[in-house]
Amino acid sequence: MTTMLRAALLATCVTWSGAALAIEVKLPGKAVIGPESRAVTMTFGCSTTRSRTETGALSIGFDVPDFEALEKRFDFGAFEGPTGTRKPLTEITVAQGVRLPANGAVAVDGTSFSLGASASLRGQAAELGKLKAIAGAASAGPGDLRWRQDSPRKGDVPILVSVPIPAADADRLKAALAPCLKAN
Repeated sequence: MTTMLRAALLATCVTWSGAALAIEVKLPGKAVIGPESRAVTMTFGCSTTRSRTETGALSIGFDVPDFEALEKRFDFGAFEGPTGTRKPLTEITVAQGVRLPANGAVAVDGTSFSLGASASLRGQAAELGKLKAIAGAASAGPGDLRWRQDSPRKGDVPILVSVPIPAADADRLKAALAPCLKAN
């Protein structure tokens, strides 16, 4: 049976064959884009590798509601699909900053845009290491996650997301992401 798994962020959906175990933790936050702000939900996802043909993934992402009203200030389309930018325009900071590329897509609801960063538990060691550092720091204890998403279009304002992580949420993250944080 093929199922669609929305991993995060992920801005894209990942197709799995079989019943891969996927866990998500959602935390409320705030996105600021120029003079406007939006309530957002940061999603941390972990799906496990169950066989040689099923590779799990670690992901972090959020949806920007009513993104069309912001398209003059930020180039969302540059992140979409397989031809989207792979420039490291994302900086995520918990204890220290990590730069990596993000991808995106118009969300299923059609009114929000999903931005996210993910890495396979196999074959993407550099990206996985960066995401593990972020997820590990977020699950280590109370703090704040900050996501700065630059646009590839000159003159655009960045999207600045802040997500408080209280101790109880850090514990939830630690439990949910443990399989992905242990992965090689």
